[in-house]
Amino acid sequence: MGTHRSGARSRGVSKGPVLAVLAVVLLVAGVVTWFQLRDRAADEDSAAAAECVSGPATLYVTADPDIATQVRAAADRYNATKPRVRDHCAQVAVTARPSSAVVAAFTSGKPWDQTLGPQPVLWIPDSTRSVEAMRVPGLIEGNPAPIAVSPIVLAVPEPLRGALDEAKVSWSDLPRLQQGSLKDIGLPGWGGLKMALPAGDATLAAATAVGSAISGTEPLSEQAAQSGQVVSAISGLAADAPEEPDTAAAFATIAGPPEAATVHAVAATEQQVKTQPALAIYRPVGVGPVADHPAALMSGPWVDKTQNLIGGLFADFLRAPEQAQAFTAAGFSAAPIAAAPPQKAALDKVRDIMANPVLGVHSTVLLDVSASMSTKDGTLTRLANVIGAVNSTMAVMPPDFGLGVWTYGKNLDGTKPYKVQAATAPLTTDQRTKISNALDDVQPSDQRADQAYPTLLAAFKNAIAGYTASRTNSVLLITDGPDDDSTVTGAKLAADITAAIDKTHPVRIDIIVIGGTGTQTLQAISEQTGGTYTRLPTSNDLKFGTAVVQALTTP
Repeated sequence: MGTHRSGARSRGVSKGPVLAVLAVVLLVAGVVTWFQLRDRAADEDSAAAAECVSGPATLYVTADPDIATQVRAAADRYNATKPRVRDHCAQVAVTARPSSAVVAAFTSGKPWDQTLGPQPVLWIPDSTRSVEAMRVPGLIEGNPAPIAVSPIVLAVPEPLRGALDEAKVSWSDLPRLQQGSLKDIGLPGWGGLKMALPAGDATLAAATAVGSAISGTEPLSEQAAQSGQVVSAISGLAADAPEEPDTAAAFATIAGPPEAATVHAVAATEQQVKTQPALAIYRPVGVGPVADHPAALMSGPWVDKTQNLIGGLFADFLRAPEQAQAFTAAGFSAAPIAAAPPQKAALDKVRDIMANPVLGVHSTVLLDVSASMSTKDGTLTRLANVIGAVNSTMAVMPPDFGLGVWTYGKNLDGTKPYKVQAATAPLTTDQRTKISNALDDVQPSDQRADQAYPTLLAAFKNAIAGYTASRTNSVLLITDGPDDDSTVTGAKLAADITAAIDKTHPVRIDIIVIGGTGTQTLQAISEQTGGTYTRLPTSNDLKFGTAVVQALTTP
């Protein structure tokens, strides 16, 4: 008898065919997926290629080392956005180079110095002062705006910071402390300020701030920079300043024992000083300069339209709020500065003064008191106008300037044609009083003839003998003639002056002729000695007063 399967059990299905079918399905799905991914990648590559059909374009940026790290970090963030500009894949490459080196390269008239890296399309120097130094027509587009700012301050040891702060020392006080003593602000034993002036923008900025404070001109103008007061002040800062090769070396010296230090101060950006834990920051009272790091677009045959456009876009990127936060975190301020910088001519004059300091003028004035000087010139006599001009000029001359007065005519001091009313000396209170009292007593003589030539020769030789170093030594002759009746002819005067000239002790001769014709001899002598020769129709106007001021205050 056969047996039957139980109704509770179903017939089984073989596993082999099922697995085979599943493998085929997976294989087909994988192939389809691969083709889809391949096509998608190809589409993306095609799209990318379509966006950069003109290939890559690199913006070369040169930044001052003070800010190059932050600019390079911003460039990395910008590059990460994969910018596309005019069908180009844009990239930004940053090179760090000192601003002074870039200025020298662009203004040398020679081909670009390849050791400085690629010739920049966008230049980010230390300050707008460097931009002004490179004001070659057509080289820089417009007026570059800043991307990050740091005030120029003094790096000093903490005891000095406290004393400067207590005394409320201003920019205009720095030359006095540099030439004098810090005991005036409560630090006996320290000597002078000992402010180092290493080459660089911060030093130039500090000197310019001194000039602005002294002249009351902001920004410092070329005319103000040429004034005797400004030349003397900046010279006082520069003369005998301790030598340091750069700011970093000055930082290291200041950090030593302060009383024995060879350097007590140096100008630097606040951002730099904050990195020096051993140094303190002092901001002199008054309008202070800044390092504003402008983004300057260059214009030249090495710049194409695409690079120019990328440069503008990257400059805007640097000024965006996101980047401003990064600059602020690094110690900069992102706030733009509206104040205009001094123009190139003024900055060049400041540089020249620092390179060739002259601590004011040391001058002897020769006043013609012959009878013709009693002639009315306006409401007063010529002599009264001259005395008034000398007195008013003396009132604005700094105390470290030197001034003396001689009168001349004929037989004023025995047989001498001249009389020394006040020997030339620094303008202390006593010296000002001596000159003022002497001028009050000066009267015109009753003789029309004068002996200007022997007087000028005597004063010239006296100035050489009493030469004062680090000053412009000069003789100023004021006459309404001359009506010389001495035995000294024009030819002999010229020969004697030439023989007396001492190149190691130069003395300038300035001549002002009022109403008279003057002489070719006097004009030639003034030119030979580097002086000025001025003929004026009257002593009763502003031109005469200006001529006296310029002669006695212009180094």
